[in-house]
Amino acid sequence: MKKIIFFTIAILYINLSLYAQGTSHVAERYRTFATAFTSSQKEEDEKAIKEVVASMEEGWMQKDGKKYASGFAETHDFIVWTGYYFRNTTKAMTAAGHQRLFDGIFKSIDIRLKVDKIKFIRSDIALTHVIGVSYTKGQELPKNPGVLMTILLEKKNSTWQILSFHNLDLEAFQNEEIKKGMPFPAEVMYGSWYKK
Repeated sequence: MKKIIFFTIAILYINLSLYAQGTSHVAERYRTFATAFTSSQKEEDEKAIKEVVASMEEGWMQKDGKKYASGFAETHDFIVWTGYYFRNTTKAMTAAGHQRLFDGIFKSIDIRLKVDKIKFIRSDIALTHVIGVSYTKGQELPKNPGVLMTILLEKKNSTWQILSFHNLDLEAFQNEEIKKGMPFPAEVMYGSWYKK
């Protein structure tokens, strides 16, 4: 709310000062101010989205289902790499489901996630691609990624939350025939993974 008030006051100030100077510079000055404001807001939003992804990773590493699910909207869709489709699931269900996995088959499995791309569909809706890998606790981090996540987030009450989550295995790193058929090298296709 403070940002909206600041933005409104700033626009009024700019318009009044430009009116006093003549209207020929109004559009140019407004565009400059609006671009700076939008760019700054975009950077803040990208940082907040990366924090949502980091919270998922931290929750996984700590084997904490609630922390893992903390970035999800109260009601969201969750599509698992196996094709299981949990439509309109709740944050509590995602937390409980992952806690069972952390206490069971994923007890000794860690993950590493890296945001590859964030595309703003609107100022309050973002499509995010995340590249990641799972590995046995205590083992060296694998060279190649193993999973690609597509996450749709919405900004509500100044907080980014996951509306839809879909992950899939990167079979090119598990099947040599698929890797041979790739249209270009994996190091190019998943280039951000290999950047330090």
